[in-house]
Amino acid sequence: MDELNCPLDCPNRREKQLGKGYSFLFAIALTALLGFSGLDFKYSRERGVEVSSRDIPPLILVGGVFLIAGALGINTDPIAQLLGAFLERRKS
Repeated sequence: MDELNCPLDCPNRREKQLGKGYSFLFAIALTALLGFSGLDFKYSRERGVEVSSRDIPPLILVGGVFLIAGALGINTDPIAQLLGAFLERRKS
């Protein structure tokens, strides 16, 4: 059935929205995981909890960004082409 002609109580519409919700949850969880992987927590009795930042390896960061974009349904082809053109310029 055509998505535009599907009534509001159509089961296909619900499944699609439910899947979209899980995609957003996956993207949020992956974003939080990437964010917390860039933090370093240390505890000492004198100073309490200290939080410092560290670099995330580029391979993990780029892979995570593409997974998040894929989960949200963002077209990643133009992003990949721009990234490839930027890296080509850096090599020359």
